[in-house]
Parts: sequence; C-alpha cells; structure tokens
Amino acid sequence: MPSPEYLDRLVLGHGSLPKARQWLQFLAYHHDSLPAHPGWARGVRDVLLELHHSIAISARRLRGNPTWDFQGTMTDDTESLEDRAQLVLRHFDQINRKDVPIRFEKVLDVLYGALRQQIRLAREIDEMRLRGKLDIDVLIDVKNESAIEQ
Repeated sequence: MPSPEYLDRLVLGHGSLPKARQWLQFLAYHHDSLPAHPGWARGVRDVLLELHHSIAISARRLRGNPTWDFQGTMTDDTESLEDRAQLVLRHFDQINRKDVPIRFEKVLDVLYGALRQQIRLAREIDEMRLRGKLDIDVLIDVKNESAIEQ
C-alpha cells in the first residue's frame, strides 16, 4: 500500500480520484477516520465502502483485468456482479431511516439511486461477459427525435 503521505498528496492535489483502485486505497487509508458510530452513520459508511468495491470490481471486469488472491495467485471471477450489487442494496435497506436526521434524508435518497444504478450496470456487465454483447430495447420517439431505453 502506498504511504499515507503519498495518498494525502494525491487526494489534496486533485479534485477527485480518477481510478477505482485509487479510491480503494484512499478508503483503506481513511477507514478509521470515517464515521463509525453505531446506527445509521455506520450503516451508510459500510454501504458506501461496499458500493466503491462494487464499482472497482465492475471496472476491472469490463477491462478484463485479472484479480489476485492473497497468495498472489490469479483467481476467476465467479460471483455475479448483480448478486453483489443486490446484497449491497439489502445492507442499505437495513439502515433504520427513522434514526436519520432530516437534513440527511436526501443524501440517503441519492445513495439509494446510486445503488439501483449499480444493480443495472452490474446486470449489463454480467450479460456482456456471458453473451459477448448487450441487447437493450430502445423506443424511438420520432416526434421528439429521441431514443428512450426501455
């Protein structure tokens, strides 16, 4: 793992981190400083970490990059990305929304939306890898000159 100084310089020197691997390093480095209080804050933190991991795995699979186990042996991708994304959504559903302060309700709505998008993306990546292509139904709106995914 890169040094804390390097990670700090990387984070402070840029508005965002462009690669999933960099985010995973950032999150590992800052894990102890993220909210860890019991209850909704910890639940949100855990879901965000799992979402980042899902995104990193999705990016790696799209690119066909191998994954390595702890012994340095290349491993196969056997887990369905959609199943993993659904599991993260179930973890989100376990957060007690009654405990969430009103000012954070919209943030949770946005997180829920990101989780739903990850499920759809995961499904499409799984399909692409299985079939070698995607079949997406598109409705052509001639009047408005637009295409709408079904």
